[in-house]
Amino acid sequence: MHSTIVDSPTDRPRIFSHLTRTRFLHIEDSLERGKLRFFIGSFERGKGSSSMAYAFLDVDDARVVFSDMAWGKPVEFIDFKGGRDSRFHALISRVLKIDTKAGMPREASAVWIEVQNGPGQQLGDGAVKPDGLPSLAISIPLTIFEARTLAFACLAYMQAWDVARLVRRPGAAAKQDDLSNCH
Repeated sequence: MHSTIVDSPTDRPRIFSHLTRTRFLHIEDSLERGKLRFFIGSFERGKGSSSMAYAFLDVDDARVVFSDMAWGKPVEFIDFKGGRDSRFHALISRVLKIDTKAGMPREASAVWIEVQNGPGQQLGDGAVKPDGLPSLAISIPLTIFEARTLAFACLAYMQAWDVARLVRRPGAAAKQDDLSNCH
């Protein structure tokens, strides 16, 4: 069975990818919308993916979560979002969980990233909450070092995106000329 709650793919640059023997995680650029997209799935070698899901993380939240992860601090983060599925127009709940599980010794600790997709219920303010159990939940473990690598890659990408956006702003070239005349 191929269970999927994924909208049609678009051309999103991948910021970070992580593969295990049965799972994949891609963090993708959705910064024009102020978000990062976590695309996660499970697969069997030689058979392809068996399930895929995604969730979004606001950039402001990403900076804090990834800053803590980059320094190896324990992270316990959960984010509830959702929206309409582009094919069926059903309301979908998208939950992202990032959680550090302590191990003994500390080297055995892991950061688990989980995405849950399922039926959603719209609240009065437009937010979407899960409506019952998720129809799909996929998680992937990362060592502390792998999680730090993920965090630094995403933070560097977001910073480069910020710089590029500032340079493209109207008047940025004139300001740059002013700075180059300061000897």
